[in-house]
Amino acid sequence: MNFGDILDKWESSQKNQIIDKDAAAEKLEANDKARRSSYIQNLAPQDTLDLHGKTQEEAWKALNDFVANARRRGLQKVLIIHGKGIHSADSEGVLGSVVKKFIEGDQRLGASGKADKYHGGSGATWVAVRP
Repeated sequence: MNFGDILDKWESSQKNQIIDKDAAAEKLEANDKARRSSYIQNLAPQDTLDLHGKTQEEAWKALNDFVANARRRGLQKVLIIHGKGIHSADSEGVLGSVVKKFIEGDQRLGASGKADKYHGGSGATWVAVRP
């Protein structure tokens, strides 16, 4: 069998197979996103900011400076300790609310979640830093 015969045979076998490039690209992107998300969740925090004892304004400024520094250093995941709000009327705590608002509004940050028990549990939040 020569190359032409092989090519004809391959082309005829491909006629019945339609490939949706958009669907394939979306599937690849979804798999990549899930892989990155799993990687970030399992990655240990690369730096920590402790906000205990700070006012809301001080915490906001500290968060801004911390995130800017983390991006400059190329960090992927950081930990923010805000406390559990035990002495607060708000169930989330004052600083926990500040951290949540900051993360939601800052384009430099990505996924976030409650820290595991070894890193502060509900009194701390991990966050992914976008490159």
